[in-house]
Amino acid sequence: MQRLEALWKLVSVAAAVRDVALESRRLEFVAAAGSTFYLHAEHARVTVARWPQRRILLEAALQAGFGWRMQAEQDEAGVYVVAKRRTLVGNLSRAQFRVLLPDDVYAVLKLAAGSLELEDVDGTLHLPPAAAGPLTLRAAAE
Repeated sequence: MQRLEALWKLVSVAAAVRDVALESRRLEFVAAAGSTFYLHAEHARVTVARWPQRRILLEAALQAGFGWRMQAEQDEAGVYVVAKRRTLVGNLSRAQFRVLLPDDVYAVLKLAAGSLELEDVDGTLHLPPAAAGPLTLRAAAE
């Protein structure tokens, strides 16, 4: 019984530390018509949605935020965001990104060991066989 209580306390402490280590970031950029949004992320869940506003919004939830290196830049061509896990301590880290893009912004997503969710999709999505090499998605005009 004492072991069970000690184990329960250990689990409770670990959960509390995990929750404290959750870091949120919000990046917002004014988007010119026809610009590009580029995201390079590792070990992350990425959700992309379109919206009618003239800005790009990226909301990041970084678990064990100390394990991440994140850099963002903007120039006349677009917005560039890179989020990579740090060596060693990054193995404890996970991330979720929610990206809201204007309808006329071109998106390039380079994901490593990640997942992608597209909201409100209209059109055809082509997924090549795995034997064809790395997964490359291109939207086909209908």
